[in-house]
Amino acid sequence: MEQHPIPRQITTFEFKLIGFMTLRQFLYLVVFCPLGFIAYKIFPIPIINFLLAIFIALFGVALAFIPINDRPLDVWIKNFIRRLNSPTQYVFHKLNQPISFLQNFIYVSDPHRVLGHIEAREKLSAYLVKTKITMQNNQKRQMIQNLRRQPQQTKANNAQSAVNSQPSAIGNNQLAVGSQQSAVDNDILLAPVNQPVVTNNTGEKAPHIIGVVKNSKQLPLPGILIYIKDTSNNIIRLLKTNPHGVFATFSALAPGDYSFEIKDTNSLYFFDTIKIKVDNTPIKSIEIYSKEMI
Repeated sequence: MEQHPIPRQITTFEFKLIGFMTLRQFLYLVVFCPLGFIAYKIFPIPIINFLLAIFIALFGVALAFIPINDRPLDVWIKNFIRRLNSPTQYVFHKLNQPISFLQNFIYVSDPHRVLGHIEAREKLSAYLVKTKITMQNNQKRQMIQNLRRQPQQTKANNAQSAVNSQPSAIGNNQLAVGSQQSAVDNDILLAPVNQPVVTNNTGEKAPHIIGVVKNSKQLPLPGILIYIKDTSNNIIRLLKTNPHGVFATFSALAPGDYSFEIKDTNSLYFFDTIKIKVDNTPIKSIEIYSKEMI
């Protein structure tokens, strides 16, 4: 089997035009050897000028004849200087514009109101599941009460027939008394009932007490329990913050002094007991901040 030549990189191949040297190697020697001789003549100190001339000449020889990993020394020096001047960290700058149909995007509904509807629906479904058994029991009780009322209704019918057998004068008096009584009943039914209903500008029922629980970094805390107690230390309300840290109660409290005890079920945050006086004036939004250990 005949020997074949080793493949070489022909794009960077250099011909040896001057003896065993290429043109690039010859130019390095021609430039650096005279520079070393010039440094020897110009520098005034005897020993240092000789060492400086030897260093310049050897540097030219290294550039011409000493490769490192098949690469000349000048390539290594050139890449080293380029890397020193090139950046090593890059920062991303977003230049593309947003999509046209995503610009001026407006949310139709308030996310807090949507979450409130979802929580109310979940509570209603849980309440209906619990009350199925109680509704069946109430139907049985209603049947028993109807059976008990039947004898009383028969007695009332007999008494009514006896009254109808009395003289017509008594019947006329009873009709007159009955008409007066119906007129009084109508007056009572038509009388307006002055019951205060708190509503907001949109006509919806506004909460009696509303507040938000946050930590020291102004971040809302979900799942925090709020115990509302009276002066006798009895629990009147038990509230829990939603995912946005908001708690509210729509049922009005009787005027008086109340204390708010806030507890975290995970024992990550601690709160002070807050005392609030409730009267007929509306209560502003309450902001509660946690006490964190340093």
